[in-house]
Amino acid sequence: MATTAVSAQKKPAYMFQRWMDLLGIPVAVVVFVGLYLMPTPSGLTLNGQMALAIFFGALVLWVSQAIPTYVTSLLCVCLLITTGTWTEARVLGVFGQDVIWLMLCAFVLTAAMSKANLARRLALFMVTSFSRSAKWALLSMIILNGILAFLVPSTTARAALILPIVLILADVYGAKPGGTSNFGVALMNQEIQANNIFTSGIMTATACNVMAVGYIKELGGQEIYYSDWLFAMFPITIIVMLISWVIGLVLYPPEHNTPQGRGLDDLKVELKNMGPLSVDEWRALFIFALVVFLWSTDFMHVQWWGFPISTATAAVIAATLCLLPGIGLITWKESNIPWELMIFSVGAYSVGLALENSGAARWIMDYVFAASGIKSMSFFSAYVIVILVAMFSHFIFTSKIVRTAIVIPVVIGLAKTMGYSPAAFALPAAFTMCWSITLPPHCKPNLIFYGTGYFTIPQQLMYGMLICVIGSVLLILAGPTWFTFLGFMQ
Repeated sequence: MATTAVSAQKKPAYMFQRWMDLLGIPVAVVVFVGLYLMPTPSGLTLNGQMALAIFFGALVLWVSQAIPTYVTSLLCVCLLITTGTWTEARVLGVFGQDVIWLMLCAFVLTAAMSKANLARRLALFMVTSFSRSAKWALLSMIILNGILAFLVPSTTARAALILPIVLILADVYGAKPGGTSNFGVALMNQEIQANNIFTSGIMTATACNVMAVGYIKELGGQEIYYSDWLFAMFPITIIVMLISWVIGLVLYPPEHNTPQGRGLDDLKVELKNMGPLSVDEWRALFIFALVVFLWSTDFMHVQWWGFPISTATAAVIAATLCLLPGIGLITWKESNIPWELMIFSVGAYSVGLALENSGAARWIMDYVFAASGIKSMSFFSAYVIVILVAMFSHFIFTSKIVRTAIVIPVVIGLAKTMGYSPAAFALPAAFTMCWSITLPPHCKPNLIFYGTGYFTIPQQLMYGMLICVIGSVLLILAGPTWFTFLGFMQ
C-alpha cells in the first residue's frame, strides 16, 4: 500500500516534467525569436533588445529544464557573442568574476572541513543541542543565519560558512541530492531565504543597504539610522522566516523526523566518541576562523595593513591553505568542484550583466512604472506598485548593487514628483533589494546552494515566489501601520 501511494504521488510530477521537457525548447525558441525580431521599442537599444531575447529564452529553458542548465548557459554564451550583444572579452571575462572564484573556494573549504571531520562535529553539535527532530533542525539553521547576519556583512560569505554544516545535516537526516528529498529541498531553500531575507533586516548586513541609505540622504534629504532600519524591518524578517519554516514543513514534509537510522542518543555517543579535536580538525578550524575573521573585519583592513582583502580574496587564501602541501588537508582531486555549476554560473551571470550593461534592465523598470500610470494614483496605490515592482525587479538583475543603483534613485524621483516623502517610497523599496530568492542566477548565495544539487530550479522558483508574495503583502500592510507608527510615511 505504501509503495502504491508513493508511486501515485510520483506519477503527476513525472507527467508534469514530461510536458516541461516537450514544451520547453519550442516555447524558448518562440520567446527568443519573438523578442529578437520585434521592432525595437522606443528608449531600448538594439543590444538591450537582444539581451532581453536571450535572457527570457534562457529563463524558459532553466525553468523547464528541457536541457541541462549548464548547456543553456553555454548557449547564452554563444548567443551573446555571435549576436554582438556583448563582446567576447566581456562574456568570457565572467570567469574572472568574484562569485565564480568564491564558489570554487567555498567548495574547497567544504571538502577540507568534511575530510577533517570538523563539519560533521559541528553538524552533530547542532543536531544534538538544538535539533531533536527534522523540523527543529530546519529552524535551528534559520536562527543561525539570523545571528550570522549581524556578524558577517556579506551574504555570499555567510553562505560559504554555512555550506559545510548544511551538507552534513542533510546527510544526517537521510537527504539525497536530486530534488527528490523533501528535507534537502526545504533545508537548502530556507538557507537561501534566511540568508537573503535576514540581510534585508540589518542595514550593515550588505553593501546595497548602505548604498540605499546614502541615496535617500543625498537625493531625498532624509537621514536613516541603523536603529531606524533595524526596528522597521527586522521584525518583519523574523515573521517571514517563521512563515517560510512552516510552509516548508507543509510543502516538503521531511521523510524522516529523526536522524536517519540513528537515535538522538546514538548521535550524542558518536559526538562524544569523536573525543577532543584532532590535529586535522584544529588546522581546519584555524582556516575556518581565519576566513571568518577576514570576512567580518573587511571594513578595518585598510586601516590595519593599508590594503583591503575582499570576500573572494579571503576565500582564495582559505582554499590555498586547504590545498597547500604540509599545511593543507586535501588534494585538488578531493576538492569535488561542481564544474557544471561553474559553467551554469558563467552563462547566467553573462546574460544578466548584459541586461544591465545594455540598459535593458533600466528600460524595463522605467517602462513598468510608466505603464502603471502610477503618477495619477493615490499614495497607497502608488506605494503598493512601488513595493511590487521593487520586490520582483530581481528577476532582471544579477547584482543587488546594480539593482539598488537603478531602482532606488528612480523611486526617490517618483516620490518627489508626486509630492511625497522620499523615504516613504524608497525605504520600503530598499528593504526588498536583498530578496533575490527565486532563481539561482539572481544572487551569489543562490548559486552556492544550487550547487549542492538538493533542489531543482522549479522547486526554488515556486517556493521563492510564494515567500516573495508573502513578504510583499507584509510590507504593504506595514506601510499604513508599522511604518507609519515609526514615522517613515510622513
